[in-house]
Amino acid sequence: MEKKSLTRRDFVKIAGVAAGASLLAACQATATPETITVEKTVVVTQEVEVPVEVETTVEVEKVVTATPLPTEPPEPVVMDVWWNTNIPDLAALAGWAPDAENEYFKTMWYWGGLGYTKFQPFVEAHPGVTLNITSHSWDWDLRQNQLMALAAGLIPDTTYGEAYVNEFVQLGVYSPLSQDVANLFAEGSYAGSLVDGKVYGLPKSSGADVLFINLTKYDEAGLDRTKLPTTWEELVTACQAIQKINTNDKWGNTCYYTYGPGGDSYGQAMRILHWFNQAGAPIGDNVGVPNINDPKAVDVWLFHNQLMWTSTEQLILQSESEGGSGKLFNDGVIAIKPGWNNDATSVGEGNIDATAIPFPIPPGGKPATIVIGNDMESAFIDGKYPDLAISLVEESTTNEEAQAFLADNAGIWIPALKSQLEQYETYDRLGGYKTDIAKNMVRVTMQQLLEGGSGPLPGWPKNGSRIWSAWNTTYGNIWQKNLGAEEIKAELDALQTTVEGLVAKSG
Repeated sequence: MEKKSLTRRDFVKIAGVAAGASLLAACQATATPETITVEKTVVVTQEVEVPVEVETTVEVEKVVTATPLPTEPPEPVVMDVWWNTNIPDLAALAGWAPDAENEYFKTMWYWGGLGYTKFQPFVEAHPGVTLNITSHSWDWDLRQNQLMALAAGLIPDTTYGEAYVNEFVQLGVYSPLSQDVANLFAEGSYAGSLVDGKVYGLPKSSGADVLFINLTKYDEAGLDRTKLPTTWEELVTACQAIQKINTNDKWGNTCYYTYGPGGDSYGQAMRILHWFNQAGAPIGDNVGVPNINDPKAVDVWLFHNQLMWTSTEQLILQSESEGGSGKLFNDGVIAIKPGWNNDATSVGEGNIDATAIPFPIPPGGKPATIVIGNDMESAFIDGKYPDLAISLVEESTTNEEAQAFLADNAGIWIPALKSQLEQYETYDRLGGYKTDIAKNMVRVTMQQLLEGGSGPLPGWPKNGSRIWSAWNTTYGNIWQKNLGAEEIKAELDALQTTVEGLVAKSG
């Protein structure tokens, strides 16, 4: 039997039939014929001495035919929405407040306020629709939960994600969304959901990498803060100058920092792949075809090693968290680092003179950033209400109040709608970032997302965590051994072969 999706128009019709059926049920007569007795008194006056009354009884037979009810009432429309937190009762969230003592804030953090801002207008616009909103973790765990749901046939209507969105797009389980709606967003914010020119996910929030500079350390090294680096060579020269004068007992001589390699996370890659994109050597395309051993990639790794070795191995391997590296940046242990808008939240917690700039560019290169913290929402084709699922994604992600909510309250993220990003020079809904310096740094991330954002990561169709584990191992070999060009090319050739095998292998 062909599966029929419930459109919004169908839903309104069904709701109307249900209301009519209820009215009929209250008013119907039985189908058995009944006899109705009507008594009528007729008074006839004659010119006689004694009046005579004539009483007449008339029997009338009336048949009432009942209208049959539908055999089954329509099922209530309850959409299964996978999201960042559990929301048992959306209406109750009208009492949410960003207060540590608020019961909803305690259990849902800022997701509670965003959920009400984002979803309540949708349920008001679609009478009779309710949302079952549940959380299913993040990253690898979310990926596993989605695969298990698909295998079990327990498919929600909508879901969320970041690095593994494109993998599910390639599985063919998401509905395509309107290109007209997608055009409202910065292209980089939905690039990770693009396949064959169609868009399969839209962002509820986003972010972008830029270069953070501690200006106090820049000054101490005798560098001119009015002439910040615009090329790779200038960046390396500045980092080496800062390293010479910036030292402490625990960390040694330090300047540059980014996440060191290790594990099976894609987080390390998200902090450095902009360098490869700038040089025209992306490590893979949007559908996961690897390009890891591109000859131009060797020069990128050589440049990156120069940056990395302006700090100690101890620093690179022991401050691998945004909070930890943010504090060390505020303290001046780290003077220059790639950072996204979340790092500006940490900057806002310190009394620091800092700025953010677009990434310096190599000779013949182009501007690029990596979209990071990009939280996508998609509609499943085989959920219970696929048409309503598309409406939910499109209507709720384009809600301007919802797009502004996290930046204005939690910090960490920025909007993805072009109409808001285009205001980056004066955009003031940045209440989650606590200082003017932090807000100005966030505005730079907004500009970069608008003008130069690319998809977050290659869309590996299989074995994502195993691929990132292999990539991190190669990253560690190249950096920790400070390899030369020929050795780097050999490492990249081996990794290319490994990734090709993993992409082709089930798992």
